[in-house]
Amino acid sequence: MECCEARDHLAELARNRLEPDLADAVRAHAAGCVGCADALRVEAALHALIRERAPRYAAPPALRARVQAALRKSEVPISSGWRAWLSLHPWMGTGLAGALVALIAVWVGTTWLAADPVARLVSRALDEHVEYAREAMHRPAPNPVDLLATLRSQAGFALGPLFPGDAEVQLISTKTAELRSKPAVALVYRNGPERYATLLLMPGADATIPAEDRLPIESFKPYHRVASGKQVLYWKQNDLACLMVSDLDGPATAALFLKIRKAA
Repeated sequence: MECCEARDHLAELARNRLEPDLADAVRAHAAGCVGCADALRVEAALHALIRERAPRYAAPPALRARVQAALRKSEVPISSGWRAWLSLHPWMGTGLAGALVALIAVWVGTTWLAADPVARLVSRALDEHVEYAREAMHRPAPNPVDLLATLRSQAGFALGPLFPGDAEVQLISTKTAELRSKPAVALVYRNGPERYATLLLMPGADATIPAEDRLPIESFKPYHRVASGKQVLYWKQNDLACLMVSDLDGPATAALFLKIRKAA
């Protein structure tokens, strides 16, 4: 098998869509061809990245039928052009591999965030949490009464009762912030050495909490996800939208959530 023929089948091979005999032939060629092996790794990496990160939506039957009809009428294989070009310029394969993966990663990440507004909020909250935790590192705990009084005077919206900390969890700092172009406040708690949680509060009368991925915690069911190794909980409390990002494990995060939720 020649490179030009093998490269026409690499995408289908990465997706396990080739007949067994043809798949074996392409693999055998790639095993002895550095350029085609690199191209196959690119195809496999892109396929895995898209399956992992891109949102998947079922096409309506009518749209699916139109796409399938258009594909049947097409005389030119889709995306064959760039593979043919690479077959004539094999030295470009390795250099393009990293660029293609980086480009797809940016596109997929942008598509994922655009399709999931909660993901945009969580992404911003994660950045805020990392920055707040870094600033609070090793800082002695101030008087929580003074912290909360200052926060209420600066917030610009009603906060209601707030958890001031206890013997186990210390309120380390409070800040005003902005999320989704709305005013917000942040409360940073410390629960042991280098274990922090950030509670972000914002006006949330119109906030929509996703119905899926709810985590039962006693009688409450906040939205839950794990992002960048952090526990994230999102819920509504009176007229506030509440988002907590935590370095703690699942049970410790749930325990802190209950303290915060029951303070209201």
